[in-house]
Amino acid sequence: MGITIKEIAAKAGVHRSTVDKVLHNRPGVSDAVREKIQKIIDENNYQINPIGKALKMQERRLCIKVILLEVDARPYLQSGMEEALKDFGSFQVDTEYCAIAYPDVAGQAELLERYIEEKADGIILSPINSPEIVGRINECAEQGIPVVTVNTDIKGSQRLCYIGQEAFKAGQVAGRLMGEFLGGRGKAAVFTSDGDDYQSFPFGTRESGFRRLMEEEYPQVEILPSIYTQESESIIQREMRRLCEREPKLAGIFITCGGVKAVGSVLEAYRSRHVRLVCYEDYPDILRLMEKGIVTATLDSEIVTQGRQAMEVLMNYLIYDKKPPRKHLYSKINILLKESL
Repeated sequence: MGITIKEIAAKAGVHRSTVDKVLHNRPGVSDAVREKIQKIIDENNYQINPIGKALKMQERRLCIKVILLEVDARPYLQSGMEEALKDFGSFQVDTEYCAIAYPDVAGQAELLERYIEEKADGIILSPINSPEIVGRINECAEQGIPVVTVNTDIKGSQRLCYIGQEAFKAGQVAGRLMGEFLGGRGKAAVFTSDGDDYQSFPFGTRESGFRRLMEEEYPQVEILPSIYTQESESIIQREMRRLCEREPKLAGIFITCGGVKAVGSVLEAYRSRHVRLVCYEDYPDILRLMEKGIVTATLDSEIVTQGRQAMEVLMNYLIYDKKPPRKHLYSKINILLKESL
């Protein structure tokens, strides 16, 4: 029979509650005591009883906080999370969803601070890439609040894991499609969220992957300076009209973020169906534009599945102490063309 928490506490000369804090990575234990307890745990190969913990968790109410960006992906991510919660119907879960305008760093940081003060059990977050947000995520980790990032990721943070597309690779796939669609020649524009330090990490690397592949494989395609949208429909439409008037021979458009519907409406108004448009996701608006021949290809990243998996990972961690198998759980890159609809 394996060692018990009571026996670990006796060996370490501490209270059982201190051992529990170490097992669940909670604050309130000095580094020296934590190291001593962890050594006893490792030497005796102690494993938490997931069934026993699950039974205890049924007796308490879990508080899950979800912070998403107010972008096209938001309702689909939330739909997936709500779907996942149905599988945890025997547990008492209070879920609060909140959407932050892009890119409101201060608003997102303030919410994270509030949830730390409220002692949330876990947080699902679509982060804005800012040192301030990294600091708040790391503060959550110090307080024993696991954070799962979904759809967007952030460098240097102690989040539990990231669930979403492998962005650089997805940008390379988009570049390959664009290069082939254009026959290796012509001008192409890039629409992306923004160009400052707050740029959401995966959007930046989608663009990086796209530009890198185009430079290496299709050097005769001229990639125009990026158009920064801040995920604003009015900005997208304004800049798209300017682009059509400035570049009558435009051959391609690559959209790293949301706003495809706005771009498509301007292309349709200017009767510019010769322009090859490559974007992301399989939202109904995008599929309708594809049926019309305005969107040439879209790379679906299974947004609803991302939301469902984010909630599953967090709940399994909280209830069963089950850690995700990797720090990055990448979604598929599914290429959709008009003929595949």
